Amino acid sequence: MARTCIRCGKPYEGRIDKKFCCDDCRTDYHNQIRRERDSRFRTVNRILASNWKILSAALREGRDKLSVAELADRNFNFEVYTNSRRLLPGRRTYWCYNCAYRVSRSGTVHIWEGGCQNNAYL
Repeated sequence: MARTCIRCGKPYEGRIDKKFCCDDCRTDYHNQIRRERDSRFRTVNRILASNWKILSAALREGRDKLSVAELADRNFNFEVYTNSRRLLPGRRTYWCYNCAYRVSRSGTVHIWEGGCQNNAYL
């Protein structure tokens, strides 16, 4: 009984559990599945990298406070971050890799680099 390759559709012969006509089809098929599965991760990583560049550029400019509007103008995505924690009541701190930030009620974003234990904004 001839079976067809699940990637290219060509008929092939071989073991009963064989699904592909050749190694290239098998590799291409699994690479496509991985690409589709991992596309969400690549999208999130792209956003995180962009956010980190924005925060670290502000720190290199000597600015540790920006407005929410200014970050939004720079295409900062406030919905994506690597970690968040409520360290004090009413104060949530967010991290984007090694850059941390906190948004005050007045709309000012306080930015710093490094861990949370040495920061006065917490």
